[in-house]
Amino acid sequence: MKFHHFLLFLVLSVTSNVAQAQYWMGIKGGPSLIMHDYRYETYTDSFNIDNGYNFHFGAIMTYVASKRFSVTSELNYERRSRALSNIPNMSDSASSIFISHYLTSPILLQINFPNSPLSFYANAGIKLNYWLAASGTMYTTDIGNNTGGESIDYTVVFNEANSLQNQKSIVDANGMQYGLSAGAGFYMDVFGGDRMLFELRYNYSHSHLGLNGVSNDFENMLSYYENFEYRNHSLTLSVGYLLFYNSQLKRKGSSSIKPKKRKIR
Repeated sequence: MKFHHFLLFLVLSVTSNVAQAQYWMGIKGGPSLIMHDYRYETYTDSFNIDNGYNFHFGAIMTYVASKRFSVTSELNYERRSRALSNIPNMSDSASSIFISHYLTSPILLQINFPNSPLSFYANAGIKLNYWLAASGTMYTTDIGNNTGGESIDYTVVFNEANSLQNQKSIVDANGMQYGLSAGAGFYMDVFGGDRMLFELRYNYSHSHLGLNGVSNDFENMLSYYENFEYRNHSLTLSVGYLLFYNSQLKRKGSSSIKPKKRKIR
């Protein structure tokens, strides 16, 4: 069985069980710290690469298997940025800002330590990252000489680029990227039986953005070339609000309501 077939089977299995059990559902979001792990150290020796502070938000659903164990699935939007500049001792200056947009879906096994009013938990599992779009801004000395000192803004396409529209193409872009996630947090009981969630999670990405590194659209400058053979790891802090739903109680409640008989006068 292929890996993506297994993931589809797992999601469908969890979804079918959720229809007959208890679960929590709601929204979450917060800041994230993006770290960039390049495959070759020679690139990081030539450029200073800063970590990026970004954000994420989305929907969360937790299937309650038992008092101790549960399964959490999410659908999130994530923004990831990277700022780059050449090292100071190079004669030509270069800088670049690259922003990516992702749709991500973690599937996590969760261990709960229930208590009131705070319940702690830890979770771990897989994470799917679908690369939606990207854009950037770059400046190099040779670009500045041709544009009067101005930088170039561009959008990324995952096929043939059109230079007239300021598009640049990434060769063999890795649209589906896989990773692992692990975190810990706690729930806080709030009014009406709802919950607030607070969580810290580390996300490890296994896949590179590009499969072969350098793209032709980014390598024709004297002092700068782009390399997409790197991975995005992240540290996320999330705050969420959750509602409880029990499908069994709802079915019992609806079936227990009997229509009243009208008296015949």
